Parts: sequence; structure tokens; C-alpha cells
Amino acid sequence: MTTLVLQNSLLKVEFLPEFGGKIVSLRSVRTGEEFILPPLKDYAHIGCSADFGASDGGGFDECLPSVASCEKIAGEPSVPDHGDLWRIPWHADSQDDGIIVLHAESVSRPLRLTRKASLEEATLVLEYELTNLSDRPTSWLWSAHPLLRVHAGDRILLPDEIDVVEVEFSADDLFKNKISIPWPIARLSSGILTDLSSVPRRDGSTAHKLFARMGRAGWCALYRRELGQGLVLRFDPNALPFLGLWICAGAWPSTGAAKQYTVALEPTTSGADSLDSAVQTGTSRILNAREHFCWRLDLQLLGAFEPTDFENFAVAARL
Repeated sequence: MTTLVLQNSLLKVEFLPEFGGKIVSLRSVRTGEEFILPPLKDYAHIGCSADFGASDGGGFDECLPSVASCEKIAGEPSVPDHGDLWRIPWHADSQDDGIIVLHAESVSRPLRLTRKASLEEATLVLEYELTNLSDRPTSWLWSAHPLLRVHAGDRILLPDEIDVVEVEFSADDLFKNKISIPWPIARLSSGILTDLSSVPRRDGSTAHKLFARMGRAGWCALYRRELGQGLVLRFDPNALPFLGLWICAGAWPSTGAAKQYTVALEPTTSGADSLDSAVQTGTSRILNAREHFCWRLDLQLLGAFEPTDFENFAVAARL
């Protein structure tokens, strides 16, 4: 199992090409704090149709051409759970001069995703290029899938213009699915008010998948109060007009002793987990024959040089 590493005086980032090109560690050099969720179980090669529950359950994967599994769409093949790329080895094109370039080819669509990773001071820069390898148009969606290591009381920050989110899923009907709720203070189905921007304690029952439609601002963030550090994800909302939010306090997976305690901040092309649903709502993408599409995602560590309080963090996140 080959581990590739990018490191400077502020950040250390580790990749596993053999296991979906997964980012398995993003660590502050100053404090040693880890921001990526460790695996729930050993890394293993997974079958082409296995559910994501068979994975290690941690890390930062790439979901393409769907997040949720879906059946055939307009004659195109079905897509397995969380897409094709997390379950296959990626190929290393370059790993020199502070740059790691990896690529993989989707099984259910004629698509190649190339990702170039580099460090710019306290920022991990991920540059993507998606190519249609065929002579026919093909449907797709992409979502980042960074499962973050969290502590109770960590704060989730979104742009001020986001005041409502859509419920894709909520365990035990804590929220009714497919409804709009206010952000960040929302009322559960039980009538209790909850602050979605504050990471809950591990309770074994909470899990929400939410979607926000981005406006002019393309960022989201997680702040860790006790360290005065946090991550800001920055992206172009024209390329990635939606943000998925996975907030899980131990309600997944449904089987096994190890449970996720995580938040995932997921910039995405589409406002649904299922490519089929995205097609129906008009938020899926079409890549024409031999066409390319490029985008960029930055993960910036704020508080990398010295601790920053919440107010200063929030101001810096908005810049």
C-alpha cells in the first residue's frame, strides 16, 4: 500500500492511490491536529457493486458519476453506491516537485477524472479535469466527499446568504425528507429546536444529509474552538452551485460496532445525491463527446500560523 505525501511547514497531506485516490490525512503541522476522519475498519478492495458501507468509512473520496446508487438512465448503465471511483485503484501520473497528479476512469460512464494536488502555504489545492472519452454525450454529477474528524461543539459556517437547506435524508425522521428547513436553527419533527451549525455530541441516532444552493459566495467551513483552527473549503459556485452537508453523530452505518462521527462538507455540481434525481430536477450535467470540464477546490487551514478566535475565523472565512 503506497502512501503519497505532500508537506510544508504548515500542512501534511497523505494520499492512497490504490484505494480510490483517497485523501487519508490532512494535519496541521503546528498543532498536530488531524482534520480527516480515520478509517472505521481496514482498507480493502471492494467489489464493483458493493455499497459504501463495505468501505473503510473514512477519508476524502471522489463521488462520480453519482453519490447514491441509481438504475439505468436513458440507456446509460446503472451506477453503484457513491459512484465508481472510491472502489478502484487510481493511477499516479506525477508525484514530483510538490505536486501529486492522479487519475481514474469511471466504470459506469466513459469518464476520466484527473486530480492535481499541491500545497500553497496553508492551503491544499485540488485541480480537477473531467474528460468524456467517448463519442457520445454522457450524464454525470460529481461531489467531493471529505469526511471530517469532529469534536462536539465544532461550528459549521456557511455564507450569510444561505438561510434555508433541503433535507435529502434524516435518520428516524428527525426531519421529514424532501422538505425545506431554515438554516441554522430548525425545528425537528418532534418540535424541538436544534442548531444545525453546532456539531452535536455522539448520540448514535443523529444523521442528516442536507443540500444548500450556493449564491455568489463559494465557501463553507468547520471551526474547532479549543484549538482556534479550522478548515475553509473554497470553490467557484458557478462550477459547483450546491453544497451537500452530511452531519452524522453515530447513526451510520446501520450494522457493525464502528460508527461514523463526522461532518462532510461536500461542494457538488448537483442538488441531489442520486444522478437519476438530478436528471429529474434539471441539476445533472451532460459532458459532450470528447469534451473536458475543469474546476478547483481549495482546503485552507485557518489558524495554521497562530490560533484565531471564532469571530476572526468567521471574518477570514468570508474573505
